Amino acid sequence: MAGKLLFSFDELTQKDKSVKVLEKHFKRAGANVVSVDVEPRIKRASGVSYREISLTFSDSQVVKLRIKRPGDIYQVMLNRKVMPLRHQDDHAKAIGEIMQAMEKGRTAFQKRMAKAKVKLPKRMKTAAPRMEKQLEEKRDALKEAVEDARQQLAELKPDAVA
Repeated sequence: MAGKLLFSFDELTQKDKSVKVLEKHFKRAGANVVSVDVEPRIKRASGVSYREISLTFSDSQVVKLRIKRPGDIYQVMLNRKVMPLRHQDDHAKAIGEIMQAMEKGRTAFQKRMAKAKVKLPKRMKTAAPRMEKQLEEKRDALKEAVEDARQQLAELKPDAVA
């Protein structure tokens, strides 16, 4: 990669040229970027103002890049954990490091995702209890119809024999 990858801090959006270049570098490295989100708010931690770029990959792993005011990356988070980089100045090598960490932790990440239980929102209800009640009513109605048919049959049989 020629030169440093610098971001425009104040005008950082998903359509920014440097964000597109970043996405392209990850694709070249072999990662399928599914979505790119840029946090519109400026956050502050440890005396550093930053904005976040979130890259979500096809295997659901998330890389967050924290961009500080001058436009360079000051922190990288992989799946909510801070990731130290050896090659902060060479972005091609840094992306390679991130890719290696993603490969190395993929199986553990997928196991964690498989164990995670997803709760339905409180307002969302399943149709099973209502459907069960309707099916029980239908069953009871059919039982009554069968009983009525048997009674009518029983009434007709003695008349036919006599």
